[in-house]
Amino acid sequence: MLSVLRNWLQRDERERERKLDLIERENNFLDHELSEEQQQQQQKGDSSCMQNIIKSKQEMDNSTWQEADDKSCSSRQGVITELHSKGGVIDTYIPFDGPASDHIYHQLVKGSVVEYLAYKKANEEFLKVVKILKVIEQGWGESITDSTITAAVESLKLEDSTYFKTQERIVHGMVIERLQSTIEVDTSSGRQKFDLENVELTFVPKMGDYVTLECAVQLDDGYVDKQGEILQLLKVFPTRILSNEKYRVERCFPEFAVLGENAYLLRENFPSGTELHMGDYVLADLIECVYSKFTYRAIKVMPQESNFLSMKKEKTFSGDRHVIITGATRFITTELWEKHKITLKLQNNSNRKLELHEVQLDHGHASQIRVIEPLTKTCLGIEGQLSVILEVEARCIGEWAEKYTLDFMKFKVVRCFKIIACETQKEADDAERRLLAAESFVVSGRSEAQRNRSYAKNVWANTLDVVRGESGLCRQRFVLTRIGNFDVPESLRNVYLRDCRPTEVLDDLERLYPCSTEALCMANYVQRFRFFLHLEEIEFFVCIRNFDRDRAHMERDGEYLSLTIENLAERRPSLVIGDTVCAINPWKDVTSDNKSYSGCIHKVLFDRVLLKFHPNFQEKYNGEDYRLEFYFSRFSLRKQHHAISQVVTSLGEQFLFPSKVTKRPHPQLHVRLVDGEDMYLFDTKLEWYNKSLNNIQKRAVFNILRGEAMNLPYVIFGPPGTGKTVTLVEAVLQMVRNLQSCRILVATPSNSAADLITRRIIASNALSPGDFVRIVSHNLIEKELIPTELMPYCATLDVGIDGSSEDNMLVTESGLKLRCKWKFMGGHRVSIGTCATLGNFMQMSFPGGHFTHLFLDEAGQSTEPEALMPAALLSKDRGQVILSGDPHQLQPIILSKYGRNCGFDLSLLERLLATQPYAKDLVGYPESSGYNPLVLTKLLHNYRALPSIMATYSKLFYDDELISMVSEENSRERTLLGRVQPVLGTGMPHNHGVCFVGIMGQNMQDRDSPSWYNPLEAREVYLMVISLYRCAVTPDQIGILTPYSKQVKTIRGLFMGTNVAMPKVGSAEEFQGQVSIEESIKHLMP
Repeated sequence: MLSVLRNWLQRDERERERKLDLIERENNFLDHELSEEQQQQQQKGDSSCMQNIIKSKQEMDNSTWQEADDKSCSSRQGVITELHSKGGVIDTYIPFDGPASDHIYHQLVKGSVVEYLAYKKANEEFLKVVKILKVIEQGWGESITDSTITAAVESLKLEDSTYFKTQERIVHGMVIERLQSTIEVDTSSGRQKFDLENVELTFVPKMGDYVTLECAVQLDDGYVDKQGEILQLLKVFPTRILSNEKYRVERCFPEFAVLGENAYLLRENFPSGTELHMGDYVLADLIECVYSKFTYRAIKVMPQESNFLSMKKEKTFSGDRHVIITGATRFITTELWEKHKITLKLQNNSNRKLELHEVQLDHGHASQIRVIEPLTKTCLGIEGQLSVILEVEARCIGEWAEKYTLDFMKFKVVRCFKIIACETQKEADDAERRLLAAESFVVSGRSEAQRNRSYAKNVWANTLDVVRGESGLCRQRFVLTRIGNFDVPESLRNVYLRDCRPTEVLDDLERLYPCSTEALCMANYVQRFRFFLHLEEIEFFVCIRNFDRDRAHMERDGEYLSLTIENLAERRPSLVIGDTVCAINPWKDVTSDNKSYSGCIHKVLFDRVLLKFHPNFQEKYNGEDYRLEFYFSRFSLRKQHHAISQVVTSLGEQFLFPSKVTKRPHPQLHVRLVDGEDMYLFDTKLEWYNKSLNNIQKRAVFNILRGEAMNLPYVIFGPPGTGKTVTLVEAVLQMVRNLQSCRILVATPSNSAADLITRRIIASNALSPGDFVRIVSHNLIEKELIPTELMPYCATLDVGIDGSSEDNMLVTESGLKLRCKWKFMGGHRVSIGTCATLGNFMQMSFPGGHFTHLFLDEAGQSTEPEALMPAALLSKDRGQVILSGDPHQLQPIILSKYGRNCGFDLSLLERLLATQPYAKDLVGYPESSGYNPLVLTKLLHNYRALPSIMATYSKLFYDDELISMVSEENSRERTLLGRVQPVLGTGMPHNHGVCFVGIMGQNMQDRDSPSWYNPLEAREVYLMVISLYRCAVTPDQIGILTPYSKQVKTIRGLFMGTNVAMPKVGSAEEFQGQVSIEESIKHLMP
């Protein structure tokens, strides 16, 4: 194959040389002909060539401004021949209006000689007086004769005019008056009145709007910025537009509606055929303004149904047909410990007498409601009524649901009474409005999941021709290994997205793919994992449909088109560079030749993405509305498909389904461990890079270096805080120092974990910068997520064959290396990156067996196909895989519930631990916690937690074997707990490290974000941190964990809004595998 490619390239080279020779001959002939023509022209004395050069130069200058001989803008002298209250006339035929003479009007009289600035618009014959500059000579008013004026006019015709260049510029201002055909704008150079005729408008300006004016202006050297007077208004558009902002309708008036606290919407801008009501939610396009108390005006709105504020009415569990209950269902107050009485009316709706046995309270004496009457059995006659009086006493800030039961002996009626205690009256009013709006909100039709799947199916079936845009990443046409497309089969897609009950979908999937119900084995390995990956891709396709828009427009941003997306930073799934957005003309019929224009995402900013479409679309686009559909890059999934096929042949069944431990004839390194402390290579004592390793960690490094188990992954298994990553780094450094032929891959599921390992290697000072490299993706560079101190050690890949593209590697000022070929990458002893990034090596020209070792940290977080991407680069003869992780911690994130049910969330680490070689055998291996030391080491020493914290999970998950290295008596953690005891509460032992704070808040979810948040819990965390600060706890000693990104943003907002030092706030993934300082306090948010 390589020889054929080489011959083909050589043939192209010969063809290229032949064409260059023909071009050279043709140029020589043309040069000869041109020389003869120039001689003839010179003999005739023709100077047209020079004239053409001069003409070309003038045309080039006119592209920026108009030359003086254009005479469009000039300063002239004239005589006032007529004067009235609204303006006057110069030289009997040039009118001027009031604004042109406002500053000097009191000096003007008939016959005055003035200097004025005039401008003649394109394709117009008459001059326009822009401004009367000054009075040169005073006239005599009405006593002057017409003959005198005529003589003065004629004499001034002999005066030369001064001509100015013009230029288009941007002027900012605020509309202070809006009339039928004019607007008056307050600009930096004063008030300016403009006629809106023949002016391009992007919106209808109103009084108070901040606007940007595109104007033709005079270029005058007398000003610092050379900008003289505004000559002509060309375009008016808002100074700032906030697109798709989510607002709540607070008030509705006959002429306008109030959105939130600082925006308003005029009645004329209401959506056609739509009436807004208090409590509605809308997506609004806002412009800046100053009007009454408002700072924004909505020029376009799109109604949205409520989501996170909607609350369903409590259902009656039984007895609805027999008893009708009327009365209050909630109580909202700002006063704690005050008692209020609530009366409920019960009506017998049956055809027999009923007996109310008792009213039961779910929480007993701890309940915040108390029954006043009836306290005894009470009869309720046919169609009779009965009053139940409850006493409500709010005891805590927050929202509470108190359940009570009406026991009628033969049936029971269960109700919930809501108690909302607020700190301020404003919060109470907001809660009342929220509940009122929620009670009128009814969702009809199918479930949201069914609607999403049906819509996704329609989008997937789209057959429009796609015009592809410009990719931000360089596409390589020539790569050594092509990765297939691995498209989702249409039959699977139709079954999964079918609009029917989930059980029917599951039955059809099992019928179509019997491997989904079979036990995983070598025979169905590839088919089963491809099935899982297809399900994941379909689910991801459904999820990314949340970004789609029926109507949206983009704005120009330099060479890109910018698309604003509300809450982009916290939306899931995230958009990344390489994803695409397809723009479809919504006005064309689907049966016509309508096309879909695909724009590639080049940059992902906080609330917008920058796109590049095909030039035919990009250049002609002028702000029109298009239907937008989002598509994710499939390359990561394609690499996983490729990897599972590759591993089957490269590593084989013994690696994937180990059944026994076979020892190598010779160990990888002839090292020996003496007394569990000192390690020797032959007779040479090896120094430990990390002096604080315990005996179990040293034993793990020793076992890895010997590598005695043939073609089996080695597992470092340990609970949180036992030093798995420290052990892994030590093993890497020892391997590099003692095995010269090794080429090591260090893979992680996340970039933060890869950065942590890189920092540990740098801090060890064991390797030179050229010995290791941190492989990063273009997304990290564009999002500026690479730590500055790691830049000199980072590089990106170029997977193209040598000679197929530019071979030059680029090095930035920060030391970051871009477009690195396999020749550069192959020399590093250690390559660090995420599983997906290292998977790009599968397309490069590395020979078989080039990489010898794979260290996979946090292996429990990776799906099996993800873990196999770097593993596919190894061979069974020379390769060794080391997995470090804990299956009891974070598992892989799986979108498809069918995939989860079938076991796709089972990591390679967890699956291997269930096989025989990794099974626990206390009899066979009593000195190593029951595990075979040739394939597994279980770390037991915990360096993070007090015994009171560690004891629970040690008993639950780790056979109660963990050993705490933090003393309960004299450690710094114990001292710190004693200092913060007033915050945590009295009555707790000073050595107890767990404190639970119960808050019954309300979980909320924004419509545009799948993440949840709880304001009351966030507030409680914030107040607790403030209290800890007062106990001399520093921000770097506190970690706030929460499972939801929206809650992370909510908590961070409280700190930033009050200018209080913020501790680290993040999800569990951000803290995974990281060692906090010994005096850390970790508050766990439910």
